[in-house]
Amino acid sequence: MPACEPVDICSPFTHPSAPKQLDKNTMHPCLRTFLALLPHRPSKALQIAWWWITRRRVRALGQLRAAAAALPDIYQLWLHFNERPDNEAMPSALVNGIRVCPSLAVHLHLTLGAEASARSVLRQLPNDWRLYVTLGDSDMAGDTLLTLADHRVVVLPDTFVSRAAAIVGVLKIAREAFLIPLRSDCLMTPGALAAFAQAAISGDPAVLYADQDELSAVGKREKPWLKPSWDEDLFFAQDYLSAACALPVAMSRKVDVTASISEDTPDALAVYALLARLLTGPAALAVRHVPYVAVSTPSQAWQAEVAGRAALVREIVGLPVSVEAFGTLAIHRALPDPSPKVSVIVPTRDRLDLLETCVEGVLYCTDFPDIELIVADNDSIEPQTLAYFEKISRDPRVKVVRWPHPYNYSAVNNFAVAHAAGSYICLLNNDTEVIDPAWLREMVTQAARPGIGAVGARLFYPDRSIQHAGVVVGMGNAAGHAHRGLPEGHPGWFAQALVTREATAVTAACLVVAKDKFEAVGGLDEARLAIAYNDIDFCLKLRAAGWRNIYAADAVMIHHESKSRGLDFAPEHLARYMRELEVFQERWNTPGFADPTHHPALDPASEIYRLRL
Repeated sequence: MPACEPVDICSPFTHPSAPKQLDKNTMHPCLRTFLALLPHRPSKALQIAWWWITRRRVRALGQLRAAAAALPDIYQLWLHFNERPDNEAMPSALVNGIRVCPSLAVHLHLTLGAEASARSVLRQLPNDWRLYVTLGDSDMAGDTLLTLADHRVVVLPDTFVSRAAAIVGVLKIAREAFLIPLRSDCLMTPGALAAFAQAAISGDPAVLYADQDELSAVGKREKPWLKPSWDEDLFFAQDYLSAACALPVAMSRKVDVTASISEDTPDALAVYALLARLLTGPAALAVRHVPYVAVSTPSQAWQAEVAGRAALVREIVGLPVSVEAFGTLAIHRALPDPSPKVSVIVPTRDRLDLLETCVEGVLYCTDFPDIELIVADNDSIEPQTLAYFEKISRDPRVKVVRWPHPYNYSAVNNFAVAHAAGSYICLLNNDTEVIDPAWLREMVTQAARPGIGAVGARLFYPDRSIQHAGVVVGMGNAAGHAHRGLPEGHPGWFAQALVTREATAVTAACLVVAKDKFEAVGGLDEARLAIAYNDIDFCLKLRAAGWRNIYAADAVMIHHESKSRGLDFAPEHLARYMRELEVFQERWNTPGFADPTHHPALDPASEIYRLRL
């Protein structure tokens, strides 16, 4: 890497999402946000001002964040505080006493209308980078090439029949460390190369990918896609990398890219196909996320070329793949052969009105070949409930075990697991309701995959709004349910509510895990987390042991949340809840937890994803 001007890499731009430092002449972000809110919601703004003046400032700031999130130009306000300047110096680092910066290159395959893309690259940093330009048709290149009279631009002499062929050609000759393949209908944002450069000097060679936004019909930047960390399941479900990525040139040359892309590969699929080759299989490259909005794409570009992606994913995984809503894909996996026995554990104390619906759904509405149902009775006393226990015990698939002690959700489940004959455990609340026969099959096919820990379902409230679509740890300084409250079918944050993907944790209201993995991490913590947060703690223990937890979007069920035991914030439960919250926060440092499935620039106080202000 060539020498370059020294830069303090501990500056406020070290983290690409870090806000700009404000000098005495710069308006404070809170004041600017307040002034933006005032003309749209004056009564709310004045109420917030009153809370601030009367020193209720935590409430004022929380309400300001929530109210500002709905402003029509909130993204422009967010960009004002978070985007790098055009003229920021290239990040650098000391290597053997010499300050160096990474060498970057951008590839642009010219098509009609590519002038704006070219200009967006030329306005980037004045340091060490190169723009490789390839031509598909020399007749269309004239005006664009006139705009590229710059010593940093290299125009390849040959023409290429496709963008895929051009990328292969550039990889053969590029001498830079990283190559950023930019689509001709996309723009690089101010400071984009600096953000990639910062990531490039922060570790070993890896595929880098950044965040992106969209351009409206009038060229206004909108709909920022602030992305999670690398997740192979999410990559197969949707293309969240190719529009804003940087390929390590030396490592990419070692891979037979022609196995994935050919001259016939559609332009919009070229980079995804190359990434699929680089990032999957036993020789997969490392991947690092650059949390910075580096590229602006046309509207809904992330949903493009879905049929081609489906064919490619089908070839890679060797399984059926279907096209779903919002340009997403679903991989359809089969159960292991022979099918494993699953012990479904349902703790209960009376509440026959709930229990009967749950049990009937498991026994008669669930399409699974080998189920053992264990009802863990926690001191039921109502005659109707006891009679029901006797009735269902006549079914050879059912076992009723007794736990005659004060309510302890962790203990009663651990006790029931000890009586389980299945190789897989399904923890299931008694206030759940089966609505799709395939729910357990979907969850077990995920849990049976190598390296998978706990698997959670997509749960709905009775009104069919989302109750659970994965858990984000650190949300609200503890943990929160992603997309809670959105209606059924709503995509959530860029379709993440609808696709099977990694989740840091999932709720035990409906959770499947291999029995040996449950036992390997000690089950649920019955000593210190009797009721609250034991499921999230359990998932984090699985994660610490090296297993990945999965949100299975195609496993759906209704959850009448907490109807059987009451709410944690009820006066009679609050003291116990606060003790367990403190245990959970201290054990996992949740106020400072960086959940890889979330994003540092999203509001950690909101289960509905929104920008952090």
